[in-house]
Amino acid sequence: MDLIAACRVLVEVGDRGSVTRAAIALEVAQSVASRRVLALEKHLGGPLLERTARSAVLTPFARDLLPSARRLIRLADEMEVDAAHARLRPVTIAVPPGCSTRELAVVDAAGRVAGLRLEFRAEPPARRADLVATRSVRLSVASVPSEEAAWIAPLGAAGRRASGVALRLDDLRAARVGRSRDDDAGTRLRIGPEDDVPHIRDALTRSAFAVGLLPGQLPVDSTVTSSLASVLADGDLLLCTGAEARELGLHWRPFTGLRLARGFTLVGESESDVAAVAAAVTDELAAALGAVPASTTATQTEQPDA
Repeated sequence: MDLIAACRVLVEVGDRGSVTRAAIALEVAQSVASRRVLALEKHLGGPLLERTARSAVLTPFARDLLPSARRLIRLADEMEVDAAHARLRPVTIAVPPGCSTRELAVVDAAGRVAGLRLEFRAEPPARRADLVATRSVRLSVASVPSEEAAWIAPLGAAGRRASGVALRLDDLRAARVGRSRDDDAGTRLRIGPEDDVPHIRDALTRSAFAVGLLPGQLPVDSTVTSSLASVLADGDLLLCTGAEARELGLHWRPFTGLRLARGFTLVGESESDVAAVAAAVTDELAAALGAVPASTTATQTEQPDA
């Protein structure tokens, strides 16, 4: 039995003195209104109407219940309003700072087509984890190892000048004799905040030390702006994805003998939120991350700049 619908009939009969007029006010058939009253009588265990040829009058039992019925209806109406407001509240998603404004706008547009309102907060990995843990955002694009990822973004080195060859880490080992400041220094590979996570930083450090690089050749920057300034001013290289390099106006090339990748997955307290957003914007979100689905077989590299 629909308790709310039955209470609406009861209140309307009390106000209008007729099941027929109550049915008209509620825009239902008279037979439907009558069945709702009968179901409510059975549910509550007492007669609600005293019927005459021309009218229906509430019984004393029904009149005693009328205030509660009105409160129940009012609460139900308030709940519907609250639900409408909740549907309009955007789903906040913490995303990496490197996502371009345009790509995130594409994600937002795809979400709107699916009936979702999305709102983005650009934060580094640790901050994204904190925000979703404290429920400050509903969802977060978490940085995870490749084997746990839904999307993978291969990493390479980006510099201010184009190079037609992939980068070997041991190419950074020795400074070239007679190099001027206008040459690409090429001895430092800078790590930005997005890649300052153990599964990327530690793997790169082990590989770098194995070929004889010094700790100072893998500086970690707190902002991408700082990293980019060093690339432009000193000719350093930046660890990043191909998409990020294009966004920064740099020339990207893959590594040789080293496979590094950012792994991303969507997390949140509500699995239904995760499923709804993933179903609606998974391709668009992957593009914003400069990534491809983890199930894609060709995920290792992009072509270096010519």
